[in-house]
Amino acid sequence: MRQQKIYTLLLLGLWVLSGGCRTPEVSMMVRGLHPLGADCKVDTNHFVGKGALNLNASSQYLLAVAMESFIEGEDTEGAGGRLLASEKENRVILTEWTRQYFLYGAGGTSKLIAEESEPISGILEPNATTQLVMAMSMVGPSGAHEMRRLLHQASTGAGAHPGVEVVVRFQIRGKIVSSGRKVETPPMDFPTSVYLGKALPVCEEGQELAPVGPCGHHGGQDGVEPICCEMDPISRKCKT
Repeated sequence: MRQQKIYTLLLLGLWVLSGGCRTPEVSMMVRGLHPLGADCKVDTNHFVGKGALNLNASSQYLLAVAMESFIEGEDTEGAGGRLLASEKENRVILTEWTRQYFLYGAGGTSKLIAEESEPISGILEPNATTQLVMAMSMVGPSGAHEMRRLLHQASTGAGAHPGVEVVVRFQIRGKIVSSGRKVETPPMDFPTSVYLGKALPVCEEGQELAPVGPCGHHGGQDGVEPICCEMDPISRKCKT
């Protein structure tokens, strides 16, 4: 039920991605965040508007990021149909995925607790006719480490900490092939409930962590608890 509520928050997802109100200065943008199946298949019928992550079980929050480019591009032909310029010269080569992690407190106060970036690769076609959809983690290793440290610090001597709300502010950067000009998506916020839940189970001999999460991950995301099972070597699914 918890997972279903998160995945069907269409209106919240659209509100979080309010950068969808395009301005003339925007060259590319994120059009939606979608859930991923165990086989990494993208569920384009639903948006992810908020996440939940058990940091004792996972350091990743996997989802699909759909992007499009508003840079214009068209083929230019000369005499005899000779191609003088191709719209593909205005492709965007994606280069970087950045995240900032904000912890919000009473009265709307916020504190930047971590930030990180990592290289990515992808090609975004011009004219916003085709979306590029990529599987990515909304939480990176540095962010997960700092959030886990803060939760452990807060729970010292008082039992398990119930968790906190962290807003992940992210951007995707790239450069235009024809000019090398750098472009980026508007910054967008993704609220995430992070907590210290059950640790990964210790599997018995002959068993391993089951691929119960997105893209065959072992779980810990959106209330999906990791489990151990005996795996079928061919289907890579738990034997019944």
